[in-house]
Parts: sequence; structure tokens; C-alpha cells
Amino acid sequence: MITGFPSPAQGYEDNKFDLNSLLIKHPAATVFMTVDTDRYCGMCIFKGDLLIIDRAKLVTKNSLVVYESEGQFVIGRAFTVKKGAVITGAVTNVIHTVKES
Repeated sequence: MITGFPSPAQGYEDNKFDLNSLLIKHPAATVFMTVDTDRYCGMCIFKGDLLIIDRAKLVTKNSLVVYESEGQFVIGRAFTVKKGAVITGAVTNVIHTVKES
């Protein structure tokens, strides 16, 4: 005799959820960076967040990129990158850790 309600996950037991295939399009050209400043809160990027950066992704003027300027890594839109700065890659995802108060 079976009692109770069926599990909402019934039928999904064998489906694997792979974050690598979901978040990384070019594995050999993907790097990760942890944000160590609160400077980018206006972009909803916070201290401690993990950036997934794709160095093979085509960068457009509106791409969110990481670039090197005066020896520092900076996050910004491609159209704001100063002449002579080296773009490291395009930010494809931001993984934000939810902090409990």
C-alpha cells in the first residue's frame, strides 16, 4: 500500500545538473576571479563574488570585461576601457554568495 503524495522530484532522479556545461562555454579559455573590493556594488558585483571570465568570447562594446589598468584588474564595460589597457576577457557569470546577517 502506497500512502501520501508523490515526490515533486519523481521522474527527475537521473537528470544530472552540471554547472560546468551550463556556465563554461570555452573550458580552455575560462578563468575565475574573486572580487576583493566593494567598488562594483553599482554593478551588483560585491566583495567575495566569483567572476567567470571567458577569454575566447567575442567582446562587444557593451560586454562586461576585466581589463588591466596601471597594474590593477578593473571591471567595466568594454566601451569604457581606456586606450592602452589590456582586456583580460569577458565576464560571463557572477556567482554571488548570499550572506546571512
